[in-house]
Amino acid sequence: MRYLPILLLGLSACAPMAAENDALLVPPSLAGKVAVLSPSDPAYGQANVASAVKAVGLGGVSGALVVKLSQDLPVYRMWNGPAATGSDNRMGSWWAFDAPKGTREGYRRAYEICGTWNQLSWVAACTLKQGSVVAIGPGQSVSAQTCADASDYETYDANRRDWQVYVNHAWNRPEALSCPPNTADYQADPANVAQPVKTP
Repeated sequence: MRYLPILLLGLSACAPMAAENDALLVPPSLAGKVAVLSPSDPAYGQANVASAVKAVGLGGVSGALVVKLSQDLPVYRMWNGPAATGSDNRMGSWWAFDAPKGTREGYRRAYEICGTWNQLSWVAACTLKQGSVVAIGPGQSVSAQTCADASDYETYDANRRDWQVYVNHAWNRPEALSCPPNTADYQADPANVAQPVKTP
């Protein structure tokens, strides 16, 4: 999920790829749920692959498949939360098919999300609709310069395990992405983002 996009977000432990330069294959968890589009397909451009795929150190994904959903699928995105100051990043372009899990910092590392991009405080669960065309792929590395970290500490390696979902202009595509009001979101426990923060 980039600060976007939720994400947001991934397809963990499911990318059957051999060598780094081999063609990407649809993860088993999506078998029968999506159809891969070729560049000659009239709908291919809806995914905006050029905005999703980035060079080494720039985030995004390292490679992408353009897919059309054969059914509605849940997607997840972590965001700053309703009380955050500045721009509302709930409806970003970066999402994940996998629900958030693990620690907040583990999630940040798995999806290569700079602290300046996203606080990863809240979790939104939405529906990517049947017929939607999106780009999916493994996360690209992020450099400290890209993260605007003068200390040179915040860097993230590329991750071919946890795939991300790029929904081009997600905030302006109600025909593709359906989200409940943000009152349905939960504030994530930093020690386990799959759970809401426990109130006293």
